[in-house]
Parts: sequence; structure tokens; C-alpha cells
Amino acid sequence: MVSKSDLKVVEVYELLGEVRYRICVKGTNILVNVNAASEEDAFEKAIGILVQAGLDDESLEKLRKIVGDKAKC
Repeated sequence: MVSKSDLKVVEVYELLGEVRYRICVKGTNILVNVNAASEEDAFEKAIGILVQAGLDDESLEKLRKIVGDKAKC
């Protein structure tokens, strides 16, 4: 399962009165945008989205090998 240590906040911004976080999965080009009250809440929501998408440890490692040094974060 993807963990908080696999994630990095790339940007925090406000849109239509909501605070939103853009979170990147380290070593990949995957970005997740969530609205959240705090950074911790944003990480939890991002992990939930990634789990629903089927990203697990095995697929994450395969993806990191494919992306290699072309990763955005």
C-alpha cells in the first residue's frame, strides 16, 4: 500500500474558497489533487484515491523502474 512517505506536497492553492493540495507520488509522474483542511488530511485523501486506483507496492515499484529519471518528483 502507498504510504505517506511515498508522497510529496507539490503545491497548496485556493480555488473557489477551498484549500487544495497537489500531491505527487515520489519517483513517478502521478499527481493527485484534493481539497483538505490540513496537509495530513490531504495525504490521507490522496492515499485513498491511489488505493482505489489500484496502486500497491508492487505496481509502484514497477512504475518507478519504468519512469526512472524522468519522474517529476
